[in-house]
Amino acid sequence: MDSGVFVVLFVIVAAAAVGIGILGHLAAKKRREGMAALAYARGWTYTERDDRWHDRFQGSPFGLGHTRRSTNVLQGSYDGRPFVAFDFVYHTTQVQTTGKTTTTRQVPHHFGIVALDMGTAFPPLEVTPEGFVGRFIGRLTDSDIELESEAFNRAFTVTCPDRKFASDVLHPRMMEVLLQYPESAFRFERTWILDVESGTVPLESIVPRLQRVDTVVDQIPEFVWREVRG
Repeated sequence: MDSGVFVVLFVIVAAAAVGIGILGHLAAKKRREGMAALAYARGWTYTERDDRWHDRFQGSPFGLGHTRRSTNVLQGSYDGRPFVAFDFVYHTTQVQTTGKTTTTRQVPHHFGIVALDMGTAFPPLEVTPEGFVGRFIGRLTDSDIELESEAFNRAFTVTCPDRKFASDVLHPRMMEVLLQYPESAFRFERTWILDVESGTVPLESIVPRLQRVDTVVDQIPEFVWREVRG
């Protein structure tokens, strides 16, 4: 390759990398400002970074990879219940070998977390959108709990060590509510109900996600509350 052409290509690639970096910086700045504005409008608190939050929760995606960060942390009260919402990222190392050259790069994995404090510790229960492969594996391993609604069984995978508890929580009315949000997922973790969504979650979806998990908590029958409290 002609040296002049090589120099031109190098300059183009370098300029593109700088441009991408600038755009990323501006997008992150805009997101921080949007989060802070949402917190101010709602009477919540905003913290740019607080890594204690991803150490508080267990299960995927927490505890995976390295260089974990919890940023854009919102805290406050929703419908009388304490909540936290934040952006979580962890990194994995990708190694690529081409000929005699080996390169490594850090790959970020982004998630949007919304967690509502129910005030009482619940047994573990997880509801995730169903897929054909997931359903097939769940039936083979007997880990996917089947409920009375075939439409719900087709839409979601239910994982819980106590089938009766899962059936008590996911009663017909609860299943009707969840079927309105076929892409939603939640899990109980001690006193928290968590909504975990992959990617950089749009700012405008935070309040609807809070409303969704709050609706789930409101639909839990009173006798279930009495059992877990007692």
